[in-house]
Amino acid sequence: MSQDRRIDPKTFRSATILVAESNRATRQALRNVLLGMGFPSIMLTGNSGETMRQLMLDPPSVLLLDHKLPGGDGLMLVRRLRRDSGELGRIPIILMIEAPEAALVIAARDAGVNEIVIKPPAVEALVRRLMSVLKEPRPFVRVKGFIGPDRRRLIERRRGDRRFIELEPEDIPGNGDRRKGGGRRTGKDRRSKANPA
Repeated sequence: MSQDRRIDPKTFRSATILVAESNRATRQALRNVLLGMGFPSIMLTGNSGETMRQLMLDPPSVLLLDHKLPGGDGLMLVRRLRRDSGELGRIPIILMIEAPEAALVIAARDAGVNEIVIKPPAVEALVRRLMSVLKEPRPFVRVKGFIGPDRRRLIERRRGDRRFIELEPEDIPGNGDRRKGGGRRTGKDRRSKANPA
């Protein structure tokens, strides 16, 4: 991993992360990865009840949240947190999902998550998401029908576009195996194939 992609332990030595993940082995693996990045305090929970208790007891800098957390899914917890008018409502949330389904990504965006990462998260993707929420957080929005980080990236806000959270190509399992040039053909492509010169 290049130096500019690495979390700087000096910059983030006071950052705490709560990993809310249903699978014990995955929780431990994520804890080890995060400790290796330089985060000194990693809290672990395995269900929604534990997660809510830990959040109220000691709010973290970032919540790394399993979409399928037992005791109520992750999005339910996100919506509950975003309704809180205090510190809990503004906690950066990185949602971990198993597949990049468009409907789920849109629902997560509308619930108020900051970032999305595919499970199991690649270290590079996790670092990028953590850097995004800790070093370059998007403005927090509280309007009728939506509470959470601005759904547009900085470049999209400048252009005035309204797009949802984008996944990086390397975040999508099997994406590296796709053949190059396999996109949709245009009408011109089809015509030239039908009438070779």
